[in-house]
Amino acid sequence: MPPVSFVELFGLDLSHLVLYAAIGTVGGLLSGLIGVGGGVFFVPALVYGAGWNIKEAVAASLVIIVFSALSGTVRNAGSRDPVDWRVAGLLSLAVAPASLIGVFVSRFSPDEVVKVAFALIILALAAPTARGGSGPLEGRRKIPRWLVFAAGVLIGALSGLVGVGGGVMMVPLMVLGLGLSAKRAVSTSLAVVMFTGLVGASGYIATGFRDPHELLSLPPLIAGSMVGAWLGVKVRDPLPDGAIRVGFAGFMVLVSLRTLGGVAGVV
Repeated sequence: MPPVSFVELFGLDLSHLVLYAAIGTVGGLLSGLIGVGGGVFFVPALVYGAGWNIKEAVAASLVIIVFSALSGTVRNAGSRDPVDWRVAGLLSLAVAPASLIGVFVSRFSPDEVVKVAFALIILALAAPTARGGSGPLEGRRKIPRWLVFAAGVLIGALSGLVGVGGGVMMVPLMVLGLGLSAKRAVSTSLAVVMFTGLVGASGYIATGFRDPHELLSLPPLIAGSMVGAWLGVKVRDPLPDGAIRVGFAGFMVLVSLRTLGGVAGVV
């Protein structure tokens, strides 16, 4: 019996397997390193690097971040700043179900609407990504807890719409409103992102994310993201992440401008 080829096994050639594994690994690395879900990388990488439709990329991003966040969360259990499960559970009750609002809006919106929403959201997140969740946030005036959970509903809806886990927004909320340290908030945000991605991805799968090519592309993306997230958490404690945050924020600005330019027909 002849050996099974990559094409027969996954419906993909070797070059595509390597591409998807690389996308997954880089997105997972960012997930573990700076506490984001990875969607701000996965979506543009799949759209501009692999030629996916924006809505399919959003759906795939939510599936992938479940596993990358799970890997990072498991690795966080042995770190100096593990997940605060009480905060993760409470905030997930607001964020995760609200992701279905975004799923609903996405399925009935033109592609251009989703692209513009994605571009504007990641552009707005660029500054807080560069600043991070440490340093100046600590010691500032606290914000009311009810506002934290109200913001959580909005974050969940945006997550479902554009495939971004929302970790960048949740870290300052947990520091300022729930009293967590910055690194503890990063760990806890991954757990919330995991639950949010699970609910949002289920919504997309239930409403039609079943294209065979996209589904067969998920295993290398997922495997890469889990490896990357584990490595990201491993190097996070000793590694100053300021330069990485600033560089990634610059990438977010470029992707946002590229997406808006594409919608406008400029690029």
